[in-house]
Amino acid sequence: MRQEAEAIGNESFPNVVTNTVGILIVLVMVVGVRAKQSPVDLESEDDDAKRVVAQLGDDAESIEREVLRLEQQIQAVTLSAQAKYQERGTLAYLLAEHERELDEAKKSLGAENQNSFEVRRELAAAEAELKKLADAKAEAAKPKKRTSVTIKSYPTPISRTVYGDEVHFQLRHGRLAWAPLTEMAEMCASDVRSKVSRLENVTEISGVVGPRQGFEAQYLVALDDTGREVFVLELIPVSEELGERVDEALQPTSRFRAKLSEYAPRQSTVTLWTYGDSFADYARVKELLYGMGYRVAARPLPDGQNIGGSSMGTHSSAQ
Repeated sequence: MRQEAEAIGNESFPNVVTNTVGILIVLVMVVGVRAKQSPVDLESEDDDAKRVVAQLGDDAESIEREVLRLEQQIQAVTLSAQAKYQERGTLAYLLAEHERELDEAKKSLGAENQNSFEVRRELAAAEAELKKLADAKAEAAKPKKRTSVTIKSYPTPISRTVYGDEVHFQLRHGRLAWAPLTEMAEMCASDVRSKVSRLENVTEISGVVGPRQGFEAQYLVALDDTGREVFVLELIPVSEELGERVDEALQPTSRFRAKLSEYAPRQSTVTLWTYGDSFADYARVKELLYGMGYRVAARPLPDGQNIGGSSMGTHSSAQ
């Protein structure tokens, strides 16, 4: 069916061209007849009419030549299409014959040749594995370089409750900032003293002091079930970018080092309120503080919780 469709497709183009040429031939004949009759009828016409007739005759000859050229092209195209069709048929036959010979060659491969192929493949795999083992043995026989291990020791491995001088720093977003917790607690206590008389009429009082060093202090004083005053303090940062970057804070001329100079080493504790995004920086700061002779207390804080304390809380534990 495909060959028949191709044959019909190859013949349709010459047919169309032939029909077109036939129509042109008819037109040429009509123009020629009119051209031959025109001298008898146009003898009494003026010169313009004669020129028109002459032009028509020239056009007729030109059309005849074009018709002959088209016929030659039709024959050439027809012969080329037939040659291409025969060539495709020959190639299809050769391809089918090659595939048939290949299938017969595969079938003729005996069990002995197949076994030989499998043996050669297994032998190649064994040789590759043997080479891998030999390379591993040679690598193991090479002398190994000893790697040095540095063990860092810190002055006090046992935690102790902090009493005495203590300075607080916030370690957050990779920045180290002084948190004036002690100073602002005293400011809150002073503010509470001016309002303590209100506790006779209310159960709690609150207030906000600051800001100082980028922190505001919010406090609450309430009476518990036993009538004892409970004091709660929270430092609220006014900015997310307080203090210095850790790399800058560790430098000798930083504000962090300047604040440390106000506290005597071996007699003071540095409490680092550390958030989860700065745990790696905590190790660097702690190492510097140990080297300077300070005790270090860690106060990890979850995101969203601020630095704070209360009269019911606990002291820091330092190492």
